Amino acid sequence: MPNSVEPPGLAFSGESRYLTSLHVFAKDLELEADKIDTNHQRIKDLELGVDKIDSHDQNVRIKIIAALKLLTLREQHVLVQFWSPHVIGNQQLLTTIDQPFGLGVMDERLSTYRQDSKRSYFVMSKDKEEEYRSPTTRAFRQGLPEWTPDVANYLPKHFQQQECAIRCNLHGYLALPVFYSNLGLCVGVLELLTSSKHMSYSYEVQQLHNALETVELRTQQAFDCPILNVSKVPNERRQRDFDKYSENDV
Repeated sequence: MPNSVEPPGLAFSGESRYLTSLHVFAKDLELEADKIDTNHQRIKDLELGVDKIDSHDQNVRIKIIAALKLLTLREQHVLVQFWSPHVIGNQQLLTTIDQPFGLGVMDERLSTYRQDSKRSYFVMSKDKEEEYRSPTTRAFRQGLPEWTPDVANYLPKHFQQQECAIRCNLHGYLALPVFYSNLGLCVGVLELLTSSKHMSYSYEVQQLHNALETVELRTQQAFDCPILNVSKVPNERRQRDFDKYSENDV
């Protein structure tokens, strides 16, 4: 596992003292992320020292690291990881390999799910059946968040990692697309999993929105856009919800 940027701490102002910061992990990008001036809510010049071909992806990763370091979440048993698109040959893949992630607590089950995610990748194709396999691919292609209080609410074919998540005692789920602030370009998806079955993730969405805005990225604020809430409904109705959701695909 890569080195942690810094150990997490707890905030101690009012109710925030009960919130948890993340152990943030990256791949040799910690010093670059520290160049982001979050106190003044602007970006300092980044001397990346990398090939121009990689500078775009590297710049996004650096900003995601800085955003993860700003988060304070409701519980410790939480994983937040970034999924990024990569072109290999004539295919575009969505993967979390070498991408930043954060853990609320050092826990074997969180690490197990993280390792399973690194072994998973999803082809971004026009084949809707392929895209059905992961909430992250749907969030990326549609540019809309997806959440559920319990991953068991998904049909297995709609969430390839469902079995692993349940085995790791992860239930609550949120997939949130990330965009450049001044463009409509989706640069990836932040995925959040918790052991709790929260009935609303508006707090987490607002936290992520604020952190991303600080580093000149953006996502939707809570409830300001259509969102797919996967609830415990009969399989036929659930399938109709997914079919309706996919009609806007281009």
